[in-house]
Amino acid sequence: MLENEMLNHRIDKVESDIQILYKKVNDVTLTQVQSVTKLDSMLVTLGELKESIEALKKRPGWLWDKTIVAIIGAICGVVISMLF
Repeated sequence: MLENEMLNHRIDKVESDIQILYKKVNDVTLTQVQSVTKLDSMLVTLGELKESIEALKKRPGWLWDKTIVAIIGAICGVVISMLF
């Protein structure tokens, strides 16, 4: 009888240890899922930022080109009007 009680005690201890271990593994899994979700969100935001930066890089060059063409046109207009 004493041996049965000792075995039952050991089985109960192992079961409680397994429950604790399962809870810890489950908590780690949930934390990993949350981290992946946050990382995915950050990657989407980073992609949007890259697109915005590319659009801003293109715009000043386009405006600068229009300004140069306008200045050259004005100079040519002044030179032609002075000749005639």
